[in-house]
Amino acid sequence: MRWLVGWSSIAASFGTAGRVSPDAAAPRGGLADAAPGGDPRDPGASGADAERTLLPVGAQLLWGDPDPLWAVGDWRPDEIRTVTADPADPFTRLAVLGCCGADDAELRRALYAARGGALRHLTSWPGSYTAVAQVGRRITVVGDLAGARPVFYTPWAGGTAYATAALPLADLIEAQLDIGHLAALLACPDSPEALADGTPYVGVRRIPPGHALILREGSREITGYEPVASLAVAAPEADPEHAVEGVREALVAAVRARLTAPRHAPDTLPYDPGPVPGMGPADRRAARGMPAPGVGADLSGGSASATLALLAAGLPGAPGTLPGPPGGPGRGRRGGWRGGGPGRPRVRGCCRRAG
Repeated sequence: MRWLVGWSSIAASFGTAGRVSPDAAAPRGGLADAAPGGDPRDPGASGADAERTLLPVGAQLLWGDPDPLWAVGDWRPDEIRTVTADPADPFTRLAVLGCCGADDAELRRALYAARGGALRHLTSWPGSYTAVAQVGRRITVVGDLAGARPVFYTPWAGGTAYATAALPLADLIEAQLDIGHLAALLACPDSPEALADGTPYVGVRRIPPGHALILREGSREITGYEPVASLAVAAPEADPEHAVEGVREALVAAVRARLTAPRHAPDTLPYDPGPVPGMGPADRRAARGMPAPGVGADLSGGSASATLALLAAGLPGAPGTLPGPPGGPGRGRRGGWRGGGPGRPRVRGCCRRAG
């Protein structure tokens, strides 16, 4: 797993790591204890100190005081990008984590717009990502419209902690399970209204889709960044062809952003079953269809996953064509297309036949 985690406090000297007094609750799940300025791997380094510092375990610090932000997990270098509005103003900056199709100039322009309150510009790029903007002591964490990349928050240590996963925040505050939320999830799994902004953990809340979490010195505000149509006044009817064209362009741009991003191959080689007469190790790997650096797609049998896989396979300029005719060497088991060579998307799963 991987996530973002950060917090904001009313204290201007909150520190790169959260500090709590020793008589407060001692949340240790997913955190390391250390003295202020000490080694987080040595909890006993400050026996006489009046404060304890908490650090996310295995985290990469993106920015520090006074409102720190970390990336936790196996983020690749190309998936973490930070820009500043002006080198002379280090506290106006933007972090984007994930696959984002914007260049640095576009990120910087969106940061200028977000500084004035136009948060929609932080969600208009193709890809799948989470954006965190800092303007002075104001921190803005933007969720996506569909809720596919959620944002969670909880009150903590006189301020607010936030993350893109609920579990680290539950570990932080030692939260109990929310039985009511779990019951609503079982009774109404397809009704988001029944779940509201709850999570399986008491005290950990979720930002609704299409909203942003804004923190100012520990205080929090949840605001929507998309215009909401009034139900009392009829909106003008949209042109269906124009709407379909917009969806098509957005879908193609998102797939192209994923295909043009750096590609990564597995670090470990698959199991080699043994020698084959007349074939060396390289020949055996080539015959088995050794995965090349690229992208993959999981076919569920529906039209959405099939559309993405076919679009990725046939998008002009990259990555190539479908791997061979039915029954050929590029065809996988159970009707699933498999990548038969470099530049071709690897698709796992099966294609269901109509009728």
